[in-house]
Amino acid sequence: MPTPDEIAQHKAKLAAAMLADSPAPLTRKRKDPPGTDPNDSDDQDDNDQLPTVLSSDTPTENISGDGNMVAFARQYATHKRLKPSQVTEVETFAADPLATRQVKLFTLVLGVSSKLESIVAAQPAFKVSPSLDKNLRQLAHGITVSSRLASYKGERAKKHLLNIVKKNRFDLPPGIENVASDWALVKSRGEYHLTQIRALCKKFLKNSMPEGPSSGHTNIFALGQRFVKDTETTLTVELCARIALMRQQYKFYLGDDFWDKLDTELAWMRKEAGYDEHKISKAFKLVLAEDRAAHGKSTEYTLPEDAVVDAWQASVDTSIDADGADI
Repeated sequence: MPTPDEIAQHKAKLAAAMLADSPAPLTRKRKDPPGTDPNDSDDQDDNDQLPTVLSSDTPTENISGDGNMVAFARQYATHKRLKPSQVTEVETFAADPLATRQVKLFTLVLGVSSKLESIVAAQPAFKVSPSLDKNLRQLAHGITVSSRLASYKGERAKKHLLNIVKKNRFDLPPGIENVASDWALVKSRGEYHLTQIRALCKKFLKNSMPEGPSSGHTNIFALGQRFVKDTETTLTVELCARIALMRQQYKFYLGDDFWDKLDTELAWMRKEAGYDEHKISKAFKLVLAEDRAAHGKSTEYTLPEDAVVDAWQASVDTSIDADGADI
C-alpha cells in the first residue's frame, strides 16, 4: 500500500498535468440520445383541430331561449355520439331551471367520487415488478459506469437514478411518487442495485491485481470489458480512464471506505482544476497512462480510441448532466 508521501506526490503530478501544455486531452464521442434528433417532430398536423362548440354560422343569440338551448343541446350531444338515452338526458338537463341543474351536477360529482374511492380501494398493493426491477438494475449499472458521475455514494447517484425513472416511467402507476409508502419501495430497490453494482465493480478491481508480477495483472482494456459486460454501454477511452482512477484509489485505500475515498479524490480533482473539464481530462489522461504502465502488458491491446458512447448510455449521461453533474 502506498505511503502518505507517495499519495501526496501523486496528487502533485495530477495537479501539474492539469496545468501542463499537452496534446488534446481525452475526447468524448457519443451518439445522440433517442428523441434528440432535430429532424424529429412531435407536432401534430395543423389540420388536426378540436371541433368547436358552435359553428361560425350559428349566432349565439339563437340559443338564448330555452327552446333553442334544448335544440342546441340535442345537436351537440348527437355530434358527440352519445347514446339516444343520453341525448334525452342532456335535453332534459338543458330545459331544467338553473338550481335544478346545479343540484344534478353536484350529485353526479359525489357519485363519481364514490366510484373512484371504490376503485382505489380495490387496487392490489403496489409491488416492484420484475420488469421494473430489471430496469432499475440496468440504470444502476449505467450510472455507475458513467464518466459523468461526480460521486458514487450518498444521495447523488440515487437522485440520478430516480429522476430517470420518473422520466421514463416504465410500468409505474401514475402519481406513485406522491404515495410515500409505494415510492419508498422503488427507492429501496434502486439503492439496492446501486450498492450491488458497486460491490461487483470493487470485486473486479480486486481480482484485476492478483499476487505476483504486475505483468500478470488484468490490463485496463480487459478490466473495462468486465465493467460493461451485460450492459448497453460501449467501452470508451474516457471510461477506461475513469476505471483506471478507481483502480488507483483501490490500491491506495483497500478498506471499506474505498468509495468514499474515490469520491473525495474526484472532488479534489474538480476543485484543483477550477472545475475546468479540459484540465480534469488531462489529469485522467495521466491516470490512464500510469495504469497502462503499471498493470498488464500494454502491447496486448489497443485502446478503443474510435469508440462512440452508445445512444442509451448517452441518454443516461445527459440526464446526469441535467441534474447538475460536476464532472
